[in-house]
Amino acid sequence: MARSELRDDVGCSVHGNLLEPIADIEYIVTEDDVRPTLTNHGVRLDAFVKTKNEIYDIEMQTTKREDLGRRMRYYQGALDTLTLRKGEGYEELPPCIIIFICMHDPFDEGLPVYTLDVNCLEKPSARIGHGFLWKALSAPAWGKLPEGRLRNLLHYVWTGEAGEDPLMGQLAVAVKKANKNENWRKEKMALLTFEEDMEIQRRIAEKKGQERGQIIGLQMGLEQGLAEGLEQGLAEGLEQGLAEGREQGLAEGREQGLAEGRAEAASEVASLMALLLGAERLDDARRAAVEESYRDELIREFGISQAE
Repeated sequence: MARSELRDDVGCSVHGNLLEPIADIEYIVTEDDVRPTLTNHGVRLDAFVKTKNEIYDIEMQTTKREDLGRRMRYYQGALDTLTLRKGEGYEELPPCIIIFICMHDPFDEGLPVYTLDVNCLEKPSARIGHGFLWKALSAPAWGKLPEGRLRNLLHYVWTGEAGEDPLMGQLAVAVKKANKNENWRKEKMALLTFEEDMEIQRRIAEKKGQERGQIIGLQMGLEQGLAEGLEQGLAEGLEQGLAEGREQGLAEGREQGLAEGRAEAASEVASLMALLLGAERLDDARRAAVEESYRDELIREFGISQAE
């Protein structure tokens, strides 16, 4: 089978079982560099397919990327710019299908096929007429597909085993032959935008690092704030507790001292009266009952004290 025929059949395998087989292929270009202007970021198309009425971009994604959705968006814009000539109306834009064959689950939902389309959130049945469709194929999930060419292709992509499918066998032979062709390998390696991809991955990693740093910083700040708040609360609580304790202790001490003083004074007066009555000094007893200074004088005279 010629390489062009093999590419046609593989293209049908990728798109078949999804919408309709690709028909009336006019040409296929592989590893084409699309750059809308000299100063813009370019895109490297793995396989650009043009039919009579449609265009397809089929990409191999071997590494997991966080920006796959935005990458599809950029590819879409580049393809639209490429296909719409100056002076043509938007109705001249051909239907466009972008397909990414991924060596991982691109959106971590466990599906073998992700079909991404534009619709109206308020009324999904509204017809938008945008004319494009995006698909992401997850090679690891090939076993979830029904029997057919697409299942066989993803199985080959994931395992490297052609199985019993004749087309996969021809594809395996072509890949093996291409890998042995040193000139072909050098040509394709020269087309890879390795530096661009690494720069994009660096920016993504840097952004994720900043976000993670913010989360860690927030957690550390919360923990430090709690620790400082606890320490300050304990200090303030201790200080307040000591102050309240002192105040309460003084109040209770004054009250207890007054009570004990009153009890001691009453005891001294009772002793004095007993001694005066015993000595038949009634006039002194009457005077001591009303004059505190005279009472104190008599207490000293008789040597009456609490110790006694």
